[in-house]
Amino acid sequence: MRRRQIFWLILFLVALAWLTVLTVKHQEETMIRNLPLIRTSYSARPQGTKALYRTLGEIGFKVDRWKRAWRQLDYRKRNRVLFVIEPLSSVFPKLDDWKRLIEFAEAGNLVWLSSEMSDTVAGESKAILTAYHARPLLPAPWLKGVKRYIVKSGTRLTKPWQPPVQATFTSLRPTKEVPLLSDRNGIVLKVIALGRGYIIIDSNPYALSNEGIGKGDHFRLVLNIVSSIAGQNGEIFFDEWGRGFGEGEHWWWAVTPETRNAILQLVVAGCLLILAISFRFGRPIAIVSRPFSRTAFVYGLATLLRRGNTLQDAVKILELHFLRQVFSMPFLWQLPESEKVEQMLLSLPAAKRGQVRRVWLWAEKLSRQRQLSEKEVLKWAKAMQEVIRKR
Repeated sequence: MRRRQIFWLILFLVALAWLTVLTVKHQEETMIRNLPLIRTSYSARPQGTKALYRTLGEIGFKVDRWKRAWRQLDYRKRNRVLFVIEPLSSVFPKLDDWKRLIEFAEAGNLVWLSSEMSDTVAGESKAILTAYHARPLLPAPWLKGVKRYIVKSGTRLTKPWQPPVQATFTSLRPTKEVPLLSDRNGIVLKVIALGRGYIIIDSNPYALSNEGIGKGDHFRLVLNIVSSIAGQNGEIFFDEWGRGFGEGEHWWWAVTPETRNAILQLVVAGCLLILAISFRFGRPIAIVSRPFSRTAFVYGLATLLRRGNTLQDAVKILELHFLRQVFSMPFLWQLPESEKVEQMLLSLPAAKRGQVRRVWLWAEKLSRQRQLSEKEVLKWAKAMQEVIRKR
């Protein structure tokens, strides 16, 4: 095996091992955080957000799912609300997506970012096993009628928010962050004023879930905020692209990360299989097609019929074929009488008439002969082919 082949084989093996490690690692993380579907608007499970999605639509708001990349958000429109609930920030949104999300809010829209992951909301995880009630921190219009806010999250907002990417956004300043709700362990919801819009940072996605939206004053808070931004003419979007259910990019985004890793593993395994086959058997050799000669066909047919003691029948079949070709009578279906053949011979040119007569009489002789051999039939078939070829 050459050095170059060894190098490629080792490279494929390393890539396969690396993809396997990524798959196992992601599956372990998924088991810890439950299923990837738990926080989407498609899910009717207690942790899903389908109830909020359906309820806002039924009371008159224009609600839809956002299934494209964040960088395709149109920041020229205003009075729109985008719920971004527990995005897979380590997989999908990149720097350009986070920039557009901030520009979208600055243009006069609202982004509600809700997550228990501390790196997404810039917080700190605390061990909390029971539910707490958060209290409003100021008499803001958004908090009108909100007296009982239930918290079932272990994360508190302890740091100035920055998107979980390696970048600094000058428009985000700690002094612009306004805490709205807090419990005994810290802040659970705050708002960042950006230009004409806002970003809400929420570490308690339980309040937006199917189980929690009807508890306490959770829906009252959502209705206050959505009504103040969207009004009657605005739009409300629930982000699904950030959770891996996107479209509009390419087919690769339509499958989950586990499926992508599995596809890559199959591709690598296929390359290894092709490489192994090339080492074992060498380069593929193209098969040159050769036309099957009539002589070979006649020889094979004669062998088959001889074993069935029907060589005479084979001669009659070939004689009929010969007469069809010579006299251009494709619809001739049985051997004519000798007198009929003699009359047909008169229609041929004198130079060709003798050759055709000789082959025909030869066939008549073979068909009446009791003992026939393959050699005799083959010899006559070659003579027959010569006459047909000169026709």
